[in-house]
Amino acid sequence: MHIFKGKTIKNKVFGKQIIGIAGTHKGAGVTHLGLMLTTCLSEGLGLNTAYLHWTDNKDVCFLRNHFCPEDKNDSFDEEFQVSRAVFYPRVRREKMFDILSEGYDCIVMDFGSSYKDHREEFLRCDKKIIVSCLSPWKRFYLEEFIAETEEIPESANWIYGINHSSAKEVSDAVRRLKGKASDGRTLPGKILTIPYEKDPFFLSPDAMNFTKYILNNLRT
Repeated sequence: MHIFKGKTIKNKVFGKQIIGIAGTHKGAGVTHLGLMLTTCLSEGLGLNTAYLHWTDNKDVCFLRNHFCPEDKNDSFDEEFQVSRAVFYPRVRREKMFDILSEGYDCIVMDFGSSYKDHREEFLRCDKKIIVSCLSPWKRFYLEEFIAETEEIPESANWIYGINHSSAKEVSDAVRRLKGKASDGRTLPGKILTIPYEKDPFFLSPDAMNFTKYILNNLRT
């Protein structure tokens, strides 16, 4: 059953990847990005993909009602499959071995704003994405997160995805961060603008290009 919107492209060219996504604050847009990547990986690139939601909220649980209204399963913790993507709500550490044994081509891990609670799992991911925004009242969270994680080896290679900002705004933010890092601190290796799609299940060209860029060009 193909219920995602847009043209499906069969193109299995990437190796197995585990992508971890965390936010600098609540509401940063981690789940939206995670679902967008899952759509592009599974429907756009034809990869068998698992989406793991590590937080306790029921956002992904309610997706079952949207995708599978005929499913009468009342359990909020049961995984469900839509086309090539399998969604795991409220994942726990003890379930990871079984999930990894399934042999997925790609796994997208959504840690929400709970990076500190799931630090070890995040650091094990092949690709690491931090989601934030540049609103004047939220920018501090980005700067604080960078300062708190700068001592972690390879943190300079993490990907920082910025929502609701233009390329110029992101460029200006990088210059500000460089100015604040005059004491020799290391800045993030790459700060990207996340393409905005109201519907994360729509296979737009911008979303597909963003996904391919993440997989092909960034060492994290």
